Amino acid sequence: MNFDVAGPFKLTRHGTKKLITDQSLTELKAELESWDSGLSKACGCYVFAIHTPKGYTPYYVGQASKRSIAGEALNPSNREKYNKACSESKGSPTIFLLPKLTPNGRYKKKGRASATINFLERWLIAAALEKNPGLINTKETRFLRKISVAGIFNAKKGKPANASQQLRKTLGM
Repeated sequence: MNFDVAGPFKLTRHGTKKLITDQSLTELKAELESWDSGLSKACGCYVFAIHTPKGYTPYYVGQASKRSIAGEALNPSNREKYNKACSESKGSPTIFLLPKLTPNGRYKKKGRASATINFLERWLIAAALEKNPGLINTKETRFLRKISVAGIFNAKKGKPANASQQLRKTLGM
């Protein structure tokens, strides 16, 4: 149940409108293979982000089990989401990959759905939503957007109570 982290990979944009296209996918696959052989065919999770001088802001988190991580991350529906995000913010579109590894340390190829990939996607969505409340994802975000724990999670403004501060320390937050 191990995953690696690869990236960030800058996504190329094409045409007069500077869109992420099929050409972007072709170029990404080549870059992934030069990064490490087999990476473009792996399954796992991915995080689309926009890079500015202030750092990376996550905009979308997804998973690939039945398709390759590259093919799923840049499928037509996702490219549409990414292009909309790019049109609304300045910066360079990038993608991070979290490929699943086999017990031998090789990239796990696409196959059937995986409980570990599902769990990792949910965890990444929660972390990305904490950093960017404007996260594009709608799947698995309803509770994350609505639940509030005083001083801990989606907390209201103001100084947290002593109990909240102690729990934050206990949890290493």
